[in-house]
Amino acid sequence: MMKKIIAIIVLLSTMVLLISCQNLNKSDKDIQPEIPPSPPSEADNEEQPELAYEDKLISNMTLDEKIGQLVIIGFPEDTKFQTLMSFIKDNKVGGFILFKRNYDSFKELYELNSKLKDWNNGNPLPLFISVDEEGGTVSRMPEDGTTIPDAKIFGRINDTALTEKSGKVVGKQLYASGINLNFAPVLDILSIKDNELLKVRAYGTDADRVSSHGISFIKGLASEKIIAVAKHFPGHGNTKVDSHSKLPIIDIDRSLLESRELLPFKNAIEEGIDAIMIGHLAFPKIDESGKPATKSKVFLTDILRNELGFQGLAITDEIEMYGFMEGDQSVAESVIESFNAGADIFVIGHTKEVQDKVLKAFKEGAANGLISEERINESLRRIIKVKKKYNISDKMDLNYDDAYKLFTDGGNQQLLKEVKERRKQ
Repeated sequence: MMKKIIAIIVLLSTMVLLISCQNLNKSDKDIQPEIPPSPPSEADNEEQPELAYEDKLISNMTLDEKIGQLVIIGFPEDTKFQTLMSFIKDNKVGGFILFKRNYDSFKELYELNSKLKDWNNGNPLPLFISVDEEGGTVSRMPEDGTTIPDAKIFGRINDTALTEKSGKVVGKQLYASGINLNFAPVLDILSIKDNELLKVRAYGTDADRVSSHGISFIKGLASEKIIAVAKHFPGHGNTKVDSHSKLPIIDIDRSLLESRELLPFKNAIEEGIDAIMIGHLAFPKIDESGKPATKSKVFLTDILRNELGFQGLAITDEIEMYGFMEGDQSVAESVIESFNAGADIFVIGHTKEVQDKVLKAFKEGAANGLISEERINESLRRIIKVKKKYNISDKMDLNYDDAYKLFTDGGNQQLLKEVKERRKQ
């Protein structure tokens, strides 16, 4: 029995010894050392740059919302509210242009703008609400307002402080009305005295006077939080032709353009003007294509952007004018060409059919690759910057009573008395 017990002990000992030897003889490759985590790379530590305010908004906008911002539309006096609501809710239009046909009194103007703003509540961007309020011949003020005299009068008096005061009076009334963008002042130089379109709307016949008074008017508007739109780039003064009815052909060379027509715009740009209206004007010695400036890359990009350094909004004159629609191009072709040349916003002040065609042209152009979404975003950044700079909103800034008090301020009429006295001197 003892022998059996000893044999079992020996056997167990031998097995333990064999197992130990096997563990000792395992190769290095069978041993898996623990791998420490890699230290974070510099790229991982770098924070992604925060998107600019404009790009944050753009990144959350649909293509339809973006396209809507590229138009400012007007409407006939008998337009139903449902149609206006559809332009806002369905087409997301960027703004409206108003005419006297749309209201008979300050109360009606105030109530109209209140409705437009309220309907736009919930859209990504507030509305531009605009008018042509130059004063005198071109005025949209209701009868209970104050219409300042034509620019020609201020140019003759030649007191820039008085001209700035006129801009302030206009700005005060627009602000009270809920309007935030004014297609004024005229920076055209009246180089042909029988230019019927502009002979009383221009400040004068030389670049210095037009520049100084135009900039003064812009400052007056800005002091009341109104966006000025200088017009009609690159200069409508050297022609007898009205671009409403025909395309003006201005036969001057580059040297004369730079030393005369462009100077008021150049000076306004240096002073920080935020928007410029582009005229339907052809300068064949400068752009041999003969296209109006509103369709010309030479004027919109090469001269306005690259040479003059303009960073603001390039807004077309009314595109239903014959100067824009002349020729064999369709509405869609004209708008796409103009946009690709460098225009940011299209004013379509009258006809719903044309407005629908323009919006459709943008949508189909983007779908077919005729325009890029990045090009749309480029204009949108400019639009957002201006709307943000002036802090425009979809709320009326003043209640009706305070607005009416500001609109009818006695200082407005006092300006007219001062102008009358100065004209006698």
